[in-house]
Amino acid sequence: MKRKVIQTFILPIALASVFTTASFAQTIEIMPVSATDVEVVPISYQMKHWSEVFIDQLSKNYDVKDVFGGKDLNSAIEATDFQNLAKLVLDKDYSGTPGSVTRESIVHELMQMWADKTGKELDKIAVIKMLIYDDLGQVDSKYYQSVMVAYMKDIAKGKGGGIFDPKAGVTYGELAALVFNTAQSIEKEKEADVQPIAEERFETRGNYEIKDGKVVFDFELVNLYKEAKELMFGSGQQFEVVITDEKGKEVYRYSDDKFFTLALIMKTINPGEAIKWQDEWDMTDKEGNKLTSGKYKAKIEIMVVQEDEKEKIDESQLTTVIEFELGTGEKN
Repeated sequence: MKRKVIQTFILPIALASVFTTASFAQTIEIMPVSATDVEVVPISYQMKHWSEVFIDQLSKNYDVKDVFGGKDLNSAIEATDFQNLAKLVLDKDYSGTPGSVTRESIVHELMQMWADKTGKELDKIAVIKMLIYDDLGQVDSKYYQSVMVAYMKDIAKGKGGGIFDPKAGVTYGELAALVFNTAQSIEKEKEADVQPIAEERFETRGNYEIKDGKVVFDFELVNLYKEAKELMFGSGQQFEVVITDEKGKEVYRYSDDKFFTLALIMKTINPGEAIKWQDEWDMTDKEGNKLTSGKYKAKIEIMVVQEDEKEKIDESQLTTVIEFELGTGEKN
């Protein structure tokens, strides 16, 4: 007697901060390989549109049915729907109008709101000097900075395959993803600006930017004690920066080929204040090869001399690790 078998498939939908046009709204028929004693019963599963996960997330806090209700998520948006959603989710006082409903124009309008809400000067943000899209040259010059920063802030990542398609109209599905990603990025920037005060400790903080063919590291040692602290350095070298690639191979060390004065240096840090440093890496490895792609880690260590065991600073307070990537979206 033949047995009827129905295969069950779980179709996960990952919430990804990508700007894509791939549609998940399709019907698939699953036909397992037959066996002599098995009668296969094909089943169909209606997959959700890829953007519905973003709409669901927005719906948790906002009534978005007037914008998306009954809409074809693959059709181009109306400017009024963009304005209504932006006012609902990003800025209740928003009264602007995008130049058009093309990808480049909508991304630019969202980045203007992002800058206003985060207090950032959009035009002064250093952008990566890489070809993130094959059609980047088609982006209007007045939108270029916004498109680049949107990529860096995970707001808009293109259609995939190195394509941004700047002149194409934004669809309702894409609008949901873009507005959700913008809201998330605004919250992330605000959280980064609020530095929690941890009592009775030091903290090493760092960040980086890629500028003029170099990776520039800015880092600091912050005094989170309630009183001033005096630190001692054993030489002119007050920090070390070591960069390794994905395989753990060392490609750069700050102290290589440098000479430092051998003298004790005392520095006092008042409560809530910091000592700041900067270092630059020209993206050249120890063999002199210029590196243009790959993932890297920069370990930064503040080289404080510790003589008093009773007040010894934990090593974790004097180090930080910065992860970064070269060549993201670079044309092969």
